[in-house]
This record gives sequence, C-alpha cells and structure tokens, in this order.
Amino acid sequence: MPKVIVANYKMNGSKKLYATIVKKINKLKVMDTRIVLCPPFVYLDEFRLKNRSVSLGCQDITNEDNSKSTGQISPSMLLEFRVKYVIVGHSERRKLGEKDEQINEKVKICLNNGLLPIICVGEEKKSDKLDSVLLQVEQALKSTPKDTSPIIAYEPVWAIGTGKLPEVARINRMSKKIRDKIRDLGYQNCVVLYGGSVNKDNFKEIISSEIDGLLLGGVSLRIDEFIEIVKGIDNE
Repeated sequence: MPKVIVANYKMNGSKKLYATIVKKINKLKVMDTRIVLCPPFVYLDEFRLKNRSVSLGCQDITNEDNSKSTGQISPSMLLEFRVKYVIVGHSERRKLGEKDEQINEKVKICLNNGLLPIICVGEEKKSDKLDSVLLQVEQALKSTPKDTSPIIAYEPVWAIGTGKLPEVARINRMSKKIRDKIRDLGYQNCVVLYGGSVNKDNFKEIISSEIDGLLLGGVSLRIDEFIEIVKGIDNE
C-alpha cells in the first residue's frame, strides 16, 4: 500500500509562498507515495497541480447541506477546485466547540459528494485512556456506508506542536486498536495516519511504526524539509 503524506497548512501562507511550493511539488518524483496538500480555502486556486502523485485537499467543510450557512464552504465549491480530500474533526476545530455529531455530519456530506474525509482523532493528555480515541472513531463513522475505506489521522493533542512524540509502541498500539475498531464497525479496510510534532529528524522513527502515513503541520510550510521527508518515506 502506498504511504500517504498530508500537508495541513492551517491558517498560514501567501500567494508568493504557495507559488514556490507548487513549483517544487510539481517537479517532485515519487514511486509509491500519495501526497495531499490542504491549503486555506482562499488559496485553493493557486494549486495548479501537474503531478499525478499529488491531490488537493481542504481543511474543513460545512456540516449543513444548505446554502444559508454564512461563512461555510460547500462540497460543490470544493469540487470546482478539484478538491478530493477534506480534513474533518481536527483537534483545533474541536477546541472551538465542534462536537462528534457535527463531525459525523461532515463525514457524511463528504462521502455523499465524492470527497474523502481525513478524520482526526486523538486524546487530550498522555494519561488519557486510548478508548476515548476509539469512541471518536465510532462517532465520526456513525451510519456511514460500509463499502468505504476510512482515513483516520491519529493526532494525540498533547503532541501537536510540542516536540513531544509518543513512543513507537504507543503508536503501534493505537494503530492496532483503530484497525480493530474499524473492522468491528463493519468496514473492510482503513488508512491510519499519524500527526503531531513530526519533522525531518524524527519522521523515520514514526514511519517505521504500523501507520500508513503522516499528517504534517508546520513542517509542510518548509517546502525543502517537507520534500526531504516525502523522499525519505518514498525510498523506504
């Protein structure tokens, strides 16, 4: 299975920066890696991607399938920009008050419109029980078609932006628990990503675990370092 590398640019960047990123990404050659780039919505049109290994994603989507939600982004809008993936349930959205029910609605809207949700889950504190993560998985996928292959991004909140990485054994344990839960829910396959304080100095340690790829934040903006990580994974 190809590794999956997702770049979440968050609320960062400029037209100039993204022009540089797109230029370098379009020249990037990989053999067995899928890359997903998720810029802020206002910069989606800057991503004229010519690399077949690279797809476009978005950082969020509406949870209401109507046209009266001021400030929201609809699936039809994203499809016009050739978006294929959507990050759903990121911890930073959850901190703003997003609940499991809203996340589930967003997952359904994605799937009903041919978009692939990247569902973020993770415990708040290192001491938290990992079963709380499995509940997030279950709630996000409630009443969704069983013929899909969910993409789950395990992002322990205590690791994001802190420089603190979970032990590989913990990542492996969480990955197994997620896969077991997915099977218990009736799905045949899933993709499990890891995100949280990954950089060029530690990505090999993470990618040696049982996960299928990475969800990268700040390092994505440092395009040369991002490409170094992609090439390092592609050559594994």
